[in-house]
Formats: sequence, C-alpha cells, structure tokens
Amino acid sequence: MSKKIELAVEFLKNRFGIENLNENFVLIDRGDIWITSKEALKVKENLKFNRIGIRLIRVFKNNFKLTTSGSQVIGYLAKKNVLVLEDEKLALSYIKGNDIYGNFENLQKGQVIVKFKNDILGIGLYDGNKIKNQIPIPKRISD
Repeated sequence: MSKKIELAVEFLKNRFGIENLNENFVLIDRGDIWITSKEALKVKENLKFNRIGIRLIRVFKNNFKLTTSGSQVIGYLAKKNVLVLEDEKLALSYIKGNDIYGNFENLQKGQVIVKFKNDILGIGLYDGNKIKNQIPIPKRISD
C-alpha cells in the first residue's frame, strides 16, 4: 500500500469514521485515489481495460477531498460528519445545487456527507452556518 493510500485511509477514518475498506474494496493510487471492488479486479484479469474503478478521493498538496461518486460508494460506512435529511423538499433543493443553511452541532467544519434518509446525495462543505453544495453541476438535477 502506497504512503498516499495510507494517508487517504487515515483521512477517511478521521473525517468520516470509515474503517475496514480493505474488506470489500481495493484502493489504487493514480495521482488521485481510485476505488474498485475485489470482484471487478477478478473480471479485469480476463478482459482488457484502460482503467478500472471510480475516483474516490482527489489529492491536493496538503489535503484530500472525497468525491461525490466516492461518497455514494462508501458513504454507507460513514459514522460521523453525515447530515441526514428527512425533508424531501430540502433534499430535492440540495440536489438541484442549493446550499443548506443551519447550525448543525453534530458536524465538524469541513467536508460532510449529505443523505436523504438512506440515500447518499453527495458531499457538502460545512462552515458552521451552512453546507455549501459540492455536487458537480453535471450530477445535479434541473427543474
């Protein structure tokens, strides 16, 4: 396991309480950190691929950023910094690209996973007063 992958695993543990990724997933260092299932790697042995998996974490000089797609794959494992929305209108507003305003005492400032009930919507950036929408524009829904 590369040093970068070790740091990424530590980031996921500290930020989101996500542990034991190695039980079902394989992490790949391609500059950014990618993730795939162990089963997909078995398929790759018989087929020719340029790349397998999805981008889990974007890597910057001194920090990591969980991607929306990554959150949708592993977010069910998160034990902290998760906002669960129960209001369907608020969830719909969020996936349209709007921010969520409020003081959420159970969240730390920084990246958070946003869910509607049991469904992972994506990532937001919490500043203590609002959760800034981080869902990429192509993944948002429109009216």
